[in-house]
Amino acid sequence: MSTKSKYITNKSENAIHISDSMSGNVAGIPSISTSCLTNPRCIARMKNGESVCAHCFAAATQKRYSALRANNIENGVTLSTQIIPDEALPHFNRATALVRFESFGDLINVTHARNYIRIAKINQHVRFALWTKNPDILAEAIAIEGKPENLMVIQSSLRLDTPENPYADFIDKVFTVYRPATIDAENIDINCGARDCAGCAECYLDKAVREIRERLK
Repeated sequence: MSTKSKYITNKSENAIHISDSMSGNVAGIPSISTSCLTNPRCIARMKNGESVCAHCFAAATQKRYSALRANNIENGVTLSTQIIPDEALPHFNRATALVRFESFGDLINVTHARNYIRIAKINQHVRFALWTKNPDILAEAIAIEGKPENLMVIQSSLRLDTPENPYADFIDKVFTVYRPATIDAENIDINCGARDCAGCAECYLDKAVREIRERLK
């Protein structure tokens, strides 16, 4: 993970860490993320046994990998404390098709969300997807910056087995995690989970699919 990512063209100017060695089903998709370990909303939700965040894999992964944790924490500070000039935002090369926002954290404040929108605007050839449980923060940013056509917004449900109602019209999809027992009892169609994200790309491209369903890991 480095500001000098293989996916970007402005290696010397870029101020944001890019995770360009993601593994498993997200292999091949670069990610820009912050840390749930320092986000006050994430911390509160992880302490809530009723929240899906009580089962957070992102926290465990960052505790295991110190460099990843440090870079995500640094991103959080950089993205949330200043509107970053265009030249210091990552400029992705023409071969980059998909980029994920927030693999390990969530939106911190409006400044953070505005910087993500601005990254999407200067990389019109890339399809971005943002997963968030904080759509109220994004709403304020969209009111200022607008919503780019190449940004998909996926609202993550706060509770297991319970899809959220979309917060606003800018929500493209809702992502919900289901317990195995619920999947069996209610015959839930799991349309995510263990798929090759780059090959599927439903979260990034297909606006017809409104609910993404994942099995609890």
